[in-house]
Amino acid sequence: MVQGGPQTVRGKGLYGKLALILLLLGTAFGEMVDRVVANVNGEPVLESEVRVAQIFYGNPDREEVLRRLIDNHLIAQYLKGQGVNVPEGYLEAVIRDVARSNGKTLDQLYEEIYQEGLTPDDLKSFLRVEITATLGFREFMKGRIRVSELEIELERLRKGEVDYVREVDLLVVPKERKDHVLKAVSEAGLDISRLAERLGVKPERLRVRRGDLVEVLDREIWRAGVGHVAIAEDEENLYLAKILKEHRIYSGRTEEEIREEILRRKLQEERKKLLEKLRREGLVEILRPRGLAVSSPR
Repeated sequence: MVQGGPQTVRGKGLYGKLALILLLLGTAFGEMVDRVVANVNGEPVLESEVRVAQIFYGNPDREEVLRRLIDNHLIAQYLKGQGVNVPEGYLEAVIRDVARSNGKTLDQLYEEIYQEGLTPDDLKSFLRVEITATLGFREFMKGRIRVSELEIELERLRKGEVDYVREVDLLVVPKERKDHVLKAVSEAGLDISRLAERLGVKPERLRVRRGDLVEVLDREIWRAGVGHVAIAEDEENLYLAKILKEHRIYSGRTEEEIREEILRRKLQEERKKLLEKLRREGLVEILRPRGLAVSSPR
C-alpha cells in the first residue's frame, strides 16, 4: 500500500506499474465506454458484472442473467436503504472460500479472472450485490417471519411424515355375554378395571395404529377422544377400549429441516412481493447495442 499524496510517487517506476496493470486488464479499458448495460434507479449494471454472473450462475443465457442481476440490484438497493451492508472483511472471506472450494489459491483465482478480461473489483462488485440480495435479504426478513409449531405439524401431515399410535386398555367379551356386560356397566360405569373384575376378564394393554384392529373396533377407537371409552361389537364379540394416550411418531426430516423449508418458501413469497413493488416504483433502463430501451415500471 502506498501512503501519502500523489507527490510521493515519482519517476519511471510509476509508469512501469501502470503498464503492468493495463497489461493485466487486457481490453477492459477499451470496453469501458459501453460497459454500462443497464441502469437500476440510476445505478449502473456493467457488462463485467454480467460476465461474472454468467460464470457464477453457470448460465450462458445473457438476457436471463441480466434480468436476475436487475432484480438483485433492486433488492440490494432496498436493503441498503434499510441499513443492510456487507462488510468488506466478509466479502473477502467469501472470495477466499470461492477459491478454496474450487481448489485454487486466491492468486490463482485472480489470474483466471484476469484471463477473462475481468478484475478482482469486478468480482467484488458482483458479490456485494449478490450477497446483499440473497443472504442479506434472508437475515433482514428472518426477524420478521415466524414459523409456528402448527405450521411444522401441518407440513409433516402434508408430507405423510407423522404417524399416530394410541395406547388402550381393551376388554374383549364374547357376544353371548352381552347382558352381563350391560349389567356390569350399569353397576360400575365405564371404569375398565372394575368392569374387568366384575366380568372376570383380564384387560389387555395395546399400542395400536390405524388399521391394526378389527374394522368396527378400529373405527370407534380413532373416533373417540383420549380418556374416553370406545365401544364396538361384531358377530362374535363386544369390545370396550379405554383410550389412555396418543403418541405422535415422526419419520423423515427433523423439525429444524422442516422449519428451514417453510422459512425458505416464505422468504421466496416475500421476495416476490417485494420485487413486484420495487419494479412498479422503480426505473430500469436497459441499454441495447443499437439504442436505449426503457422499462419503468417493469
